[in-house]
Amino acid sequence: MAHSDTTPRSGLVAGIAVGLIATVVGAGAYGAIVVITGRELGIAAIGIGAIIGVAMMAVQPTSPVLPALAALFALIGCALGQIGAVTQLLINELAKENIAMGHAEALTNVIGGFGAFIAKEPIILLFWVISAAAGFSFVNNKVKAARAAHLEPQAGVKGPGGPMPGSFGAPGQAPAGTPPQDGGAKHPGA
Repeated sequence: MAHSDTTPRSGLVAGIAVGLIATVVGAGAYGAIVVITGRELGIAAIGIGAIIGVAMMAVQPTSPVLPALAALFALIGCALGQIGAVTQLLINELAKENIAMGHAEALTNVIGGFGAFIAKEPIILLFWVISAAAGFSFVNNKVKAARAAHLEPQAGVKGPGGPMPGSFGAPGQAPAGTPPQDGGAKHPGA
């Protein structure tokens, strides 16, 4: 069977690729903001979901899998950004005390204590969930709109059961089954 030219592409592969790139960019930006400000900014975490959502929307997605992947990518981006930021902050704090620690060792320590860090600051998870919801929402709205646009029938196009409702035959002719508009008066020659 031949592939129809009117069938929209799902955008799954492109969506995943763009989503992964946006995840890395968002995580890096989030981590940098935390390191530069020295504070946890929830709005920055939410920004990751927005970045991922907007990036994935750009590929005109129609695959129903992509909204869930956008949410997952947002959660991963938040975790990566947080881990990267805490790792760099640990290195910076130890450097102030003239203690040298490499990135690999600091990363190992941060990952080992990450559960305790999150337990101490559970509000962080709320921002991560909002970030995931933002990514999901952006992409889901785009997927729904794209699918609806593709499935919307063209007015006046003949379907399998005859003319579409509201379509007309010859110009000036009423659709079949339409009652006469002149009150049912007999016309000469009828």
